[in-house]
Amino acid sequence: MRSPYFPARTVLFHKEPNGVTYRVPALIYLSRFRTFLAFCEERLSPSDSQAHLLIMRKGTFYRNYVEWEDMRVLGTAFLPGHRSMNPCPVYDEFTGTLLLFFIAVLGNTSESYQLVTGNNVTRLCYISSTDGGDSWSPVTDLTKAVIGDTIKEWATFALGPGHGIQLKSGRLLIPAYSYHIDCKECFGQLCQTTPHSFCFHSD
Repeated sequence: MRSPYFPARTVLFHKEPNGVTYRVPALIYLSRFRTFLAFCEERLSPSDSQAHLLIMRKGTFYRNYVEWEDMRVLGTAFLPGHRSMNPCPVYDEFTGTLLLFFIAVLGNTSESYQLVTGNNVTRLCYISSTDGGDSWSPVTDLTKAVIGDTIKEWATFALGPGHGIQLKSGRLLIPAYSYHIDCKECFGQLCQTTPHSFCFHSD
């Protein structure tokens, strides 16, 4: 009995000489298209406050190797005045739609600043593709519809890391975590929080 063949290990994202780095990767395989899609944050420096855009590489799976295309920027995964972070893809087998969820954080506001002040400036967003990642929809901000006033109880939140899953029922699950505000003191200048993990679901 032959042992299964595994393609050679490939490094998909390298730190650039100018300091640009890539963080929080997510990988998903689309069997219908025989392709891998790898997503990542592009940061101007290692600091989370220097996150910039989301980028993607597409790999076509052949019998014994994966052929990777060049890196491309996901231009629609963007809210004006915000930086895009924490890509989290999930594929809906029922509709043939690939959804890429991510967070958009206002300006250069760091996670640590939100934790100290309790001033949550993070949004929940997604873009979608019906052709295996070749083209993408405009961005949709889901924050109000999905989280609503609960966001006032969180100092901040994020998705992943990694990808979502689809249950046999068709429900989509997106891993996430938040920092619940336990109390504020000194007129909101000192915030005490507790981390919680949870998931968003589609119904």
